[in-house]
Amino acid sequence: MRDTLGPPLTPSATSDVAKADALHAMGSFYVRQGFPKQGLSLLLAAHRFAIPSLELNRAIAHAYILSGVPQKALALLDALAPSINDDTSRRAADRLRARALIALGHVDEAKAAYAASTQAPAEPMRKFKVVGRSA
Repeated sequence: MRDTLGPPLTPSATSDVAKADALHAMGSFYVRQGFPKQGLSLLLAAHRFAIPSLELNRAIAHAYILSGVPQKALALLDALAPSINDDTSRRAADRLRARALIALGHVDEAKAAYAASTQAPAEPMRKFKVVGRSA
């Protein structure tokens, strides 16, 4: 997968991180505005400037799907799978996987991926008592 995204550049200064953040924001904006190919190029540039984050990689996978290259999105999501530790991120990745599988025409696999994304978290949410509030 590394050859598709190119090697990440080591952030040598704060300016590289700022450039990556700006490219990530602009790329995500382009994707949301209906220009996924232009957004993808900006997101890939951000990937080269920054230490790749889960959020940036998910944005790249989403842009791949919308650009008509869902197989690259699946390859990226497969590469990310071992590094996803929390339930929320895993469910988001499963939803992206379902979208990519639908785009490829694998409906049964997509249903399974979507079902995995809607399962309850492993730990139940804690209930907090509201203090200082009168009914």
